[in-house]
Amino acid sequence: MNRLVMILGIAGIFSISQISAAENLKVKVTNPLNESRGCETISLDMKALSGFNKVKPAVYSDTLKKFIPSQLIDNDDDDVFDELVFQADFKANQSQMFNIVEANAANQVQPEYGAVANYIPQRKDDFAWENDKIAFRMYGQELQRTELISSGIDVWVKKVEKPVMQDLYDKGHDYYHSDNPLGIDFFTVGTTLGCGGLGVWQDGKLQLSLNYYDWEIVANGPIRTVFDLCYKPWQMGDVKVSEVKRITLDKGSNFNRIESKFYADVNNVTFAVGIVKCERNGNVTCSKDSSWLSYWQNPDPNFGIIGCAVILPVKSGGYQSAEDEKNYFILTKAKNNSVIYYAGAGWNKTAGFESEEKWTAFVERTAKLIENPLQIQIQK
Repeated sequence: MNRLVMILGIAGIFSISQISAAENLKVKVTNPLNESRGCETISLDMKALSGFNKVKPAVYSDTLKKFIPSQLIDNDDDDVFDELVFQADFKANQSQMFNIVEANAANQVQPEYGAVANYIPQRKDDFAWENDKIAFRMYGQELQRTELISSGIDVWVKKVEKPVMQDLYDKGHDYYHSDNPLGIDFFTVGTTLGCGGLGVWQDGKLQLSLNYYDWEIVANGPIRTVFDLCYKPWQMGDVKVSEVKRITLDKGSNFNRIESKFYADVNNVTFAVGIVKCERNGNVTCSKDSSWLSYWQNPDPNFGIIGCAVILPVKSGGYQSAEDEKNYFILTKAKNNSVIYYAGAGWNKTAGFESEEKWTAFVERTAKLIENPLQIQIQK
């Protein structure tokens, strides 16, 4: 027998025997939509995975007949894992089975590239994060002290799937603002919302926070990066309130999940979530219920076009679209003193985003997927 075939055969037998030998749980995951969805993140509450509070789990896909990458996340920094996340592709209305077993040296799988976040003190306290699709950053205290007050979100486009931001920062400002093999920063934020910033709308004026002053990385890949950015009290209507912004980005996604949590009663404050107007102008599209807003910039002559979007949960409702001199945005109210939304971007030189029509359709479809999450059943 060919030696390689024999080794692979033994590995396959070992993987299946690992499932049968270990106490395991079966998880049924169903796509409720009559359309396919790729690179979907499945999140399991560790409290529902009895027996795995003291041992590390591994995930076996019945569909792929192999172990797949997974990640444990401690969301509240109490040294106890709260979530197990992994990813899969689904066909229309498809159900898949996954086995959760005790991890060992043979069944641990990591994706080649994933999501990652980094504090960048050498670039005036930038906080940068990225995955295999897209990259973002926000501005810190040293930039506020020396150059710019802005809580808007910046976008960097990427030419490769691997992490690039640390390398680009090392090569310097002129390099990442030029056409290079890794990624380019040609999105202009300034004193605006950027791509998915948040402000307060009062008396026809937009009030914004200062730059973030502190940060904490909660989870750092490979499947999901989660981090908090803290803001000193800033004007929200008639009061000053502190804010913690939790941002989550998954591998394979162009959209961040953002939750801004406020430490006072702000449920009557009107918040604005939105997108900067490009200095070259562009086209804006808003859904009929104003639950999402898409913006397609006019082309940069050297680098192309960036599309941006913000999506708010349909079930919260009651949204209005609005604009000022520098931004388009959606008006919303906080719920339990938090505002939850999604913000993301795409580049026209990325497959699938070649035109405004494709980008807008992608935004609309992403909103639909958010409103129709995967259905999960855990079976002993």
